[in-house]
Amino acid sequence: MAQYVITPINENRAKRWEHVYGRTELPVKFPLPHLACTQRWGDVPVYYLDNTAVPDALLDRLATFEARRTRTSYQEARVAVRREWLIRADECQPARKAMPTPAAPSWQPAFPFLQKVPLRPRRPQVRFS
Repeated sequence: MAQYVITPINENRAKRWEHVYGRTELPVKFPLPHLACTQRWGDVPVYYLDNTAVPDALLDRLATFEARRTRTSYQEARVAVRREWLIRADECQPARKAMPTPAAPSWQPAFPFLQKVPLRPRRPQVRFS
């Protein structure tokens, strides 16, 4: 199956993507946007982030972001993010086929801080006897 990627339309959006995603090229599930009815944006064309092509650490980071934004629990946001993450089509270039090269950059260098900083605070485990 071919993988498709999208990039932002301008420099400001590229900075935002760099801040949120850690890079400016994201894998998407389908080459064409789909019309979605969302609470946040209304009826807009969107791309679906390919959750299988990004590291779990990024999905956890997006879940933390979504939990703060919607004021829901981390667990609810994590389920929602792993189900689907929408990217507005009007904020990015049309999808293009990803270049299958063995020297493709890995996701790890984009997130060097992930090994050092926990994405969410660890809670002490309470054991019941």
